[in-house]
Amino acid sequence: MTVTYAGRFVVAAIASAALLAGCSDGSPGGIPQGAVQQLVTNSRSIAAVASGDVVLAKTGSWIYLAQFYDHDLGVYHRVGLALTYKESLTKGVSGPLGTVTTVNGWWYVANSGRANVLVYRSTKNGPVGPQDSLDDYGQLPVNVDVTPSRRLVAVSNGSTASGGAGSVSVYLDRQVEPSRTLTYGSDLLQGEGVAIDHRGNCYWSFNDGQHGGSIVEFVGCTGTGSVVVSSIASAGGIAFDQRDDLFYVDQTNGVFKCKKGTTKCGNLVPVGPSGLGLPTNINFDYKSKYLWVADATGYIDAVDPQDGSIKLTLPTVGGPSDPPFGIAPSPGS
Repeated sequence: MTVTYAGRFVVAAIASAALLAGCSDGSPGGIPQGAVQQLVTNSRSIAAVASGDVVLAKTGSWIYLAQFYDHDLGVYHRVGLALTYKESLTKGVSGPLGTVTTVNGWWYVANSGRANVLVYRSTKNGPVGPQDSLDDYGQLPVNVDVTPSRRLVAVSNGSTASGGAGSVSVYLDRQVEPSRTLTYGSDLLQGEGVAIDHRGNCYWSFNDGQHGGSIVEFVGCTGTGSVVVSSIASAGGIAFDQRDDLFYVDQTNGVFKCKKGTTKCGNLVPVGPSGLGLPTNINFDYKSKYLWVADATGYIDAVDPQDGSIKLTLPTVGGPSDPPFGIAPSPGS
């Protein structure tokens, strides 16, 4: 069963217009706060179940949202595809964007307003913390990825605090300060998604003004990088499945899937009446069963990564006035 809400695509149209027009309050994607709040009606229950879905064996399964506008993190308990809102976290949270979890119970949040990355422990009873933070001084962190050992963390910087080009901060051996910073070219890039494949290579998506978006690979999370995907209308989050096939967000056109690593990429889930509203970030859950999408029109989507069918579309508690810009299922993949 797929749960959908008709008002979503009216919201998406207004949000897209705002994106093109730009914004005056510094909000990501140019969506003004509260501009589409009146279009949301959360008359249905916040819990929704897809027929035939297998209930997860683990009792401590969660969906975590990073919600930029109200500076909070949404926490939803998950059983199969049933999501129940539990709480919102605000302590130390300022402008959260990208977020990720590990399979062994750690949760990282790019905390753009304080130039750091918050680190929580994810337990069967929910998140605990923040227990630590990574310093990203002078940068605007917008996304994060981490290996299960946590000895390699990559943070996408949208820009510097003074408006300079975006970059990737790399943290090694659980250090709280960057070991190095990765850059690409000389243009004024706007950093977006970041992902680490199973071989320890870093991938970074960015937007480059009139030249559109691209994804570059830094072999071994070092060096100058090389382009693996180009001509993205508006680059967003990126993630790898268990086979190291790349999935990426084009906020204008949908979520794309690449076969054989980073080649043969095609549109898996389009934007439109039967697809997504305004996708921003993605992450896989345990063993890559579902690809979870943060939709900035105020929705959570669960997608079958094999055929692109949307198994769940659920309005968030904040709706479009406080939509998710990052999403992390726990346990992650």
